[in-house]
This record gives sequence, C-alpha cells and structure tokens, in this order.
Amino acid sequence: MISKHFFKSSLIYSVVGALPYASGIILIPFFTQMLSPTDFGVNALYLTIVYFIQILSTYGFDTYIGISYFEFKDNRQKHKEHIGTIIVSLLAIGAFLMAVMIVCGDQIFSLIFQDKFLSFYPYGLMSVFTAIFNGFMKTYSNLLINQQRPERFFWINVVNFLLVIAVSLTLLYIYPFTLNGPMWGRLLPAAFSFIVVLYFMISEFGIGFRKEFLKGIVSFCTPMLVYALFMWVVSYIDRFVIKHFLVDPMYVGIFDFGVKLTLLIDFFQMGLANTMHPKIYNIWKDNNLRESTTEVNRYYNGFTAITLLIIPLFVIVIPLLVPIVVKKEIYYQCFTFLSILCLGFATRGLFNMFLAPIFFFKKTKVLPKIFFFTAIFQIIISILLIKNFGLIGAVWATFFIKPIQVILLYIESRKIFKLKFNAVKLIYLPLFYIVMVIFSSIFLSEFNIIIVGSVQFLIMGLMIFLIYKNELKQTIEPFLKLLGIKS
Repeated sequence: MISKHFFKSSLIYSVVGALPYASGIILIPFFTQMLSPTDFGVNALYLTIVYFIQILSTYGFDTYIGISYFEFKDNRQKHKEHIGTIIVSLLAIGAFLMAVMIVCGDQIFSLIFQDKFLSFYPYGLMSVFTAIFNGFMKTYSNLLINQQRPERFFWINVVNFLLVIAVSLTLLYIYPFTLNGPMWGRLLPAAFSFIVVLYFMISEFGIGFRKEFLKGIVSFCTPMLVYALFMWVVSYIDRFVIKHFLVDPMYVGIFDFGVKLTLLIDFFQMGLANTMHPKIYNIWKDNNLRESTTEVNRYYNGFTAITLLIIPLFVIVIPLLVPIVVKKEIYYQCFTFLSILCLGFATRGLFNMFLAPIFFFKKTKVLPKIFFFTAIFQIIISILLIKNFGLIGAVWATFFIKPIQVILLYIESRKIFKLKFNAVKLIYLPLFYIVMVIFSSIFLSEFNIIIVGSVQFLIMGLMIFLIYKNELKQTIEPFLKLLGIKS
C-alpha cells in the first residue's frame, strides 16, 4: 500500500517543486496586461533561450546527481567526493559558457535571429547568466528530492518563487511595456538562489575534483546532454518556427500562453514522478530487480488514472477562470485548441515507465538516438503544419510527437528491463481518451468547449471507475487517513 509519507512528500515535491516555473503562470495576468502581445511573445522566446543555455550549463548533472546518490548512498566518503567533483564541474562549465557568450554572444545572436526583436545586449546576456544560475538550483533540488529532504527543498524553492514574483512585479510597474520586469525578475532571484545553493553544497560536501570519476560522469552525462538538447528541440523549436512563418512574435505569445496554461498539468505530473521514482529505484535496488512488479506498476496505473481525470477537468475550468484575470481577448484564441494541446499528457504514464529503467541502469546512451529521430520529426512536421495551417498546425505537431516518443522508448527499454504491465490501464484507456478528444475536435467544434469537456470528464470518470473498481479502496484509503477519516 502507498504510505502516508508518500502523499505528504508528493504534495511538497509536486506543488513546491513547481513554484520556480509556476511563477510564470502566476505572472501571466500582469504580463499580458503590462506588456504588448508582441513583447509577451518576445519574452517567451528569451525564456526558451534560457532553457537552452541551462541545458548546456548543467551538462546532465541535474539528472546524474540523483542517480549517483543511490550508487554511493552506502559510502558517505565517496558520496562527498562525487558531489564535490560535480560542484567543480558545474562551476567550470558555467564559467566557460559565460566567457564564450560575453565574447561571441552578439555575433551569434545576429547570425541566428537576424531581426529587430531579439538582441544579445542586454537581454540575451541576462538570459545566459539566468540559465547558469538556474542550472545550479535545479541540480541541487534534484539531489534533495532523491535524499528525501522535503523541508530544505520546500524553503529553497519557496524563497526563489517569492523573489521572482516580487522583483518581476516591482520592475514591471516601474518600467511598464518593457522587458525589464520579466528579465530582471528571472536574473536577480536566480543569482540569489545560486549563492545559497552553492553555500549549502560546499558546506555539506566540500569542494574538490577527483579525476577518476570523470569517465563515469562523462559516460552518463554526455548522452544526457544530447538527449536534453533534442528534448529542447521537441519542446521549444515550434516557437521559432511560428515566428519565422508568421513573423510577428504576437503569435508566439498566443501559442506560448496556451502552453503555459497546460504547465499546470505538467507540474503536477513532474512532482508526482519525482516522488515516485526514488521509491521505485529503491525497490529495484533493494530487490535486485530487472523486471516489472505489481508493486511498482501500481504507481504508474494510479499516475495514468489521475492524469485522465485531470486533463478534461482542466479543459473545463481554464476557459472559466482565465477571463477573470486576463482581460485581453486576443489570448482567448488558445481555448479552441486547449484540449489537443493537453493530449500528450495522456501518454506520460507509459513515457515515465519506459524511461525509468534507462536512467536507473545508466543506459542513457540510447536517449540521443531516440530523441534525435523525434527532434527531426518535430522540426519537419512543425514546418509543414505551421506553414500551411498556422497556429493550429503547431498544436497538432506538439501532440503527434508524444506517441512516437513512447514507442521509441519502449523499443529501447525492453532491451534492458522485462516490461510487464496492464495494457488496458496504460494503453487502451489513454488511447480511448485521445480518440474521443480528436473526434470531438473535428466533429463537435461548433459546440461549447465547456460542455464538451464536461461530457468527456464524465465519460472518463465512469471508465476509470469500471476499470479500477477493484483498486479504488486501496487507492483512496491513504487519502482518508490523511484527513482523519476512518475507511
């Protein structure tokens, strides 16, 4: 049975862990009001650049630091030496990137973007520093998750969140209709968090460099770097394709507005997955397992069931709530394609199930191959669909790539891990929902989206009850205990 502690830590990691990114959602009403639609889109483009530089600066250490914890958790000295080596490596990579971009950044931006909307000085350079500082924050947060230290995780992320909100709003109102608020609102909190995180890491683990660790680090992290870069292409290249074909960054802003709304689902799933996987890794390590078990599969079954209820509920609630806080109707265009934009989340249970063994058994060399093909497909399909269909083409491209990722992950994961799972719960039920939404989008587009979403929610609720009825008591019981209710 899933423990009471699991739900407590899940709540912290899901809600608090999302705060550094959720601040972007909370700031949406202010940004849409105090920025022009074009500047809102330009801000989104700078943010994608932050993510790109962050990938380079972390070099996969944000994932590796959690895996290394399980490898050395029984040897305190080696664990300290390992983290010390990671600290030095991160500092060296960050310093190198800063130096390169200070010298060559302006030429790089001019060569790639060649327009008046994006420039290296000052906002491009600010994005570089923000990315490097955030990389440290993300790496240390992942270590805290795997160490199961929710209290420190809570305070570090909450302070960062509050600073982002405070600095962004203050400067937004001092300098309205400029990017000073969003840009400094990311940079200053990131710099503060970097100093705090670096202090904690050095205090606990010291600072040093052990050359003998490099082979293992490079072996794991290089494929992770390439994998993350391809993932960036899959996740963000569509913004630049939109801008190329539709020219005005306003269209990037409308699309990005819709994507930011769906991050509410993404944050929940990431937090739940971050809580699940340390538990799952412990089960595999303690029992020396290389195959699926009922105990582990229960996590993925529950993950999928909850997701398939949250998606239609989200599609119902968002069009009702957003107009209360966002007054510019131009952004409401995203409501028409919100359900399609959310469809990719329906396959995330299988995605996580197939990805976890690759991380745990350190077979990350397969990830660049998998996401190379998905990145190429994403670029091609985004260009074709956006060029011919505009924004809705970007939405369909976002969905189409998700099932392909799952299939390719399955092909590689089964080579190292014996996968056994309930196909009805993890394949056919999500597929049923996907087909239902696509059918509704094509044939019921004239109907009110809230009514259509409500029908979809009721249908999925009934389907989940019928399929999960034998497990409902076991799933609900821990929640009742948290509330002090006897089952």
